[in-house]
Amino acid sequence: MIIPTVQSASRHLMFRFSLVALVGLLGACASIQSQSQPEPEPEPETEPLTTPTPDPGISVESVTPRLGGNIEALSKISAAERAQLQLIATNMVSTLVQIPSMRSGEITLQINDPKTAYGNAIVRALEDAGFGLQRVSADQGRNYVSYSKRLSETEAGFVTDYELSAGKVTLQREYSVQGSRIYPSSLMNIDGEVLIADIELTDAIFAEQGGVNDSFISGVQLMGEPDPNLAVRTVDVRSYDEIPMDRRTPQNEIFDNARLRFFEIQANKTAPRLDRYNKHRRTVLIFEDSTSQIMGSANKLAVRLLVREFSDNDLLLIKACLDADGKNTAALNRAIRVEQELLGYGIPQESTFIAPCARASYRHSSDDSPEPVELVHYRPSAS
Repeated sequence: MIIPTVQSASRHLMFRFSLVALVGLLGACASIQSQSQPEPEPEPETEPLTTPTPDPGISVESVTPRLGGNIEALSKISAAERAQLQLIATNMVSTLVQIPSMRSGEITLQINDPKTAYGNAIVRALEDAGFGLQRVSADQGRNYVSYSKRLSETEAGFVTDYELSAGKVTLQREYSVQGSRIYPSSLMNIDGEVLIADIELTDAIFAEQGGVNDSFISGVQLMGEPDPNLAVRTVDVRSYDEIPMDRRTPQNEIFDNARLRFFEIQANKTAPRLDRYNKHRRTVLIFEDSTSQIMGSANKLAVRLLVREFSDNDLLLIKACLDADGKNTAALNRAIRVEQELLGYGIPQESTFIAPCARASYRHSSDDSPEPVELVHYRPSAS
């Protein structure tokens, strides 16, 4: 039997203390090392993927005729090109509606089925402008519509010549493309019996595209008759002129304004000598309120009964405006609406007259009660 001595016990105790100290030292070193190492930096956040902005433009449906068109031709071009064609068609047709012999709502145009993208845009614009359209198989009809598009290379670069003919009236203008935008590069040329001084181009629609130090000329001239005294202006286009596509002037509003200008000019023509006429009949049309331009069945019937007695050399006087300050755009619009109804029955435009606005202090500007329009039928006095 071995009896441990004090010396061996002491050595054993020292070994245990040394082992504990070594473990403690290793733990302390590990703690110091973990405290001295910097925390890992967070990974940088990646920016979310953004969808590229689509090219500016319009859908196929926006320029497809409501009576049916060639969708395949429109699908082959980009949305930006469709928007350009709509601008050109709007520019052409809004000029056409200001020509007296081309009054929309009164005449019917003959058209073929459109086979090209430009043809689709033209037919859709004619529909939206209020023209009656008749599909024909050839160049039939006195108001047959034809159109063309030609690309040419000039000293100023490539330009495209667009033409629109309806009956005896022809419109022609050149346009040039700058990126995704298009601008006129010539005056609007008109061939036919047209008083160009009464025509106001809708060229502001091109400025709504914006531009980078771009410019274009604006004006109307008779085809083949250059005039050195012609009023021509230059329109400068800057980037801040750009209007978002969904906020640009709608096509139907452009046509409405063009028609309104035509009738405003007619309303300002020389007043007839009423002392040479006798009052034959009078009727009063009632519109629902001060903003309505809806005729309604009762008003339409009253107009139809009145025009039955119309004879050559008769005169139809339209009185629509009674206002405190002598000005009332809404009343003028109602008078124009009544005149359009008369023209639709075949009454010659020269046989109608819109009376100037008369002051009436009894009617307040906030009065929205039903609005009367007086229609007076005059016949020449017996000589």
